[in-house]
Amino acid sequence: MGVSVAAAMLECVLASEPSSRMLYTTSQVRVANAASGWRLACFPMRDRNRGSVGRCDGGARKGRRQRSVVRGAEVEEQGPSGVGEKDRSVILEDSKKFLAMQKDLFDQIEERQSFFSSSSDQSSASDGTEQSNVPPASTSQPTEEAADASTSTQTAPSSSGRSLAAAWPSPPPSKRSGRSGRAVSQAYTPPMTNRPVAPQKESTDFHSDHGRVGNSVNVSERPQPAKTEAAGPLELEKPPPLAGPNVMNIIIVAAECAPWSKTGGLGDVVGALPKALARRGHRVMVVAPRYSNYAEAWETGIRRIYNVSGQDMEVGYFHSFLDGVDFVFIDNPIFHAYANNIYGGSREDVLNRMILLSKAAVEIPWHVPCGGVCYGDGNLVFIANDWHTALVPVYLQAYYRDNGYMEYTRSVLVIHNMAHQGRGPLKDYGKLGLPDHYINKFRLYDPQGGEHNNVFMAGLITAHRIVTVSHGYAWEVQTQEGGWGLDGVIRDHNWKLRGVVNGIDDKEWNPELDVHLQSDGYTNYNSATLDTGKAACKAALQRELGLPERSDVPLLGFIGRLDSQKGIDILAQAMPWLMSQDIQLVMLGTGRKDYEDMLQHFESAHRDKVRGWVGFSVKTAHRITAGVDILLMPSRFEPCGLNQLYAMRYGTVPVVHAVGGLKDTVQSFNPFNETGLGWTFETLNADAFIHALGNAMWTYHDFKTSWRGIQQRGMSQDLSWDHAAQQYEEVLLAAKYTW
Repeated sequence: MGVSVAAAMLECVLASEPSSRMLYTTSQVRVANAASGWRLACFPMRDRNRGSVGRCDGGARKGRRQRSVVRGAEVEEQGPSGVGEKDRSVILEDSKKFLAMQKDLFDQIEERQSFFSSSSDQSSASDGTEQSNVPPASTSQPTEEAADASTSTQTAPSSSGRSLAAAWPSPPPSKRSGRSGRAVSQAYTPPMTNRPVAPQKESTDFHSDHGRVGNSVNVSERPQPAKTEAAGPLELEKPPPLAGPNVMNIIIVAAECAPWSKTGGLGDVVGALPKALARRGHRVMVVAPRYSNYAEAWETGIRRIYNVSGQDMEVGYFHSFLDGVDFVFIDNPIFHAYANNIYGGSREDVLNRMILLSKAAVEIPWHVPCGGVCYGDGNLVFIANDWHTALVPVYLQAYYRDNGYMEYTRSVLVIHNMAHQGRGPLKDYGKLGLPDHYINKFRLYDPQGGEHNNVFMAGLITAHRIVTVSHGYAWEVQTQEGGWGLDGVIRDHNWKLRGVVNGIDDKEWNPELDVHLQSDGYTNYNSATLDTGKAACKAALQRELGLPERSDVPLLGFIGRLDSQKGIDILAQAMPWLMSQDIQLVMLGTGRKDYEDMLQHFESAHRDKVRGWVGFSVKTAHRITAGVDILLMPSRFEPCGLNQLYAMRYGTVPVVHAVGGLKDTVQSFNPFNETGLGWTFETLNADAFIHALGNAMWTYHDFKTSWRGIQQRGMSQDLSWDHAAQQYEEVLLAAKYTW
């Protein structure tokens, strides 16, 4: 039917039924659509310049086209004077017949719907609690609206873990349609019954957005079409993040990150904490140097030049997305040169590497797109770790915030070891590239070393929040013994200080899943199979190291860096007493040359009892942790300590010096009420250490039930990073609202 026929139909309706005039506007548009045959889709587009959601001009063009078609139909309907009058009367007659046929069709449809509605009600009442299954509506050819909806649900992957469709602004409910990808309305399908069905004349599909005018049946009483949601963002919508409305962008900067680079606990923390924060819903990035060619990281193509000590240095950015975290590695030859000793070189070399790392890290949220989208400087927090990256909060404040940029970016500095502070002569300040008035944040007078440049102090002063890796260490750094010259600075800023105990990676350090316990006679075990599993690992360790296989002798272990902090000298003083006992001792570590020679001397002097492994092996560390009965940690100071956490997870009982994180995590055994996780000693000397270790060995030999209870309590603890991540989140939120 041509345009003139359709227009005449409308005129006939208006003339015959005054109440039908309200359909005129809608019908006109439908006529125009049918005449034009255009199927233009209009979708929201983001204005790149203003960052706002705009609307493509397809809809406007379509609207202009519709109006022009309707105007054309009206002109054609009027026609020239004296022309087409006969055709007009014929068209009106045809239109009346067509409308009568439509009215009859509507009556049949309503009669059939009422029939099936009453039938389904009677069936439901007779079945009682049984409900009839309604099959999904199906059509031989999907409508264009459904096709558009299914297409709109396809979203590109994002490194933030969020669907791009979820992040895209959705239209208000009043303006949503089938093309928005939210829901698709399907035609009503009656329930399947065995009742006869009234015959229906074959007709073309007719869709209407309103009830037929003049019908006596109330529209609200009609059976409503069954609505099903498209397989789009609404159906696949994830539950809200654990962080709730406190979701933030977080960038963690450190000099090492496991498994790519690691010398101690710092690498483990930087490798595990970001994953726990990402599980809570935050968008997290880790920034670390690229010491060698990492297979998982790919070059982004972004290049930047920074001035370090008067020399321009170009850096590249390599990106990897693992476990919901963006890992970005800073590439420059000065990092590659120290791949085997990441803290090696002269003091000036180390300082230059840390300056370059900090400068490159501060600008990452602007220049490096992760998953195609940069982090930006809004709702952003930097987490710097130790003195190596203490310049991050300083550069953030001096370069940007003091000049009106990155106004909504905050910084947190984590103290892993207060003993290392990046000290140097005051002339080192000229290498940092900072304004002259910032020198007062670096200048520190030490009674022993005199006036010097202290990088860590400047970071502590400038950061919005300070975190230590245990509650006990937060108290110790404010004392003269534990502050290492910065105790006064910490006390002045204790209002922003908080202790958060580290967690462990419960996938890597899990005796039930440990891959290093699946060969050479070792076996995986849990709390239910502790007796047999740990006994098998103990025998395998004795066999591997060449010690006599004895299940009745307590096997002691030491894993750590060989220096005075770890109390290796206390262990040496207690060695004569240890060798007088019926024990076996396994030590693993590297560090000072004199301590390494001491380990080898102990082994050569007591081949039947002692094994000293100079070096470090991840596999051996796991096997020692699983195989020994008691772990020794006579540390002088220990900010947190991870080995005692690993030991308890594996059913190994720790004997520790009650300092820092060791005091927080190891509760001393109380034989009267059967509580505790190990043994502690307060005074750092060989006698106190021997007394605590003697009690542990006594319990091992004579009180097997109490010993097993200590093991079970240690293994049942939740030592994962999830709890620590929640506490870090509270610190980040406090920093966010610090002005």
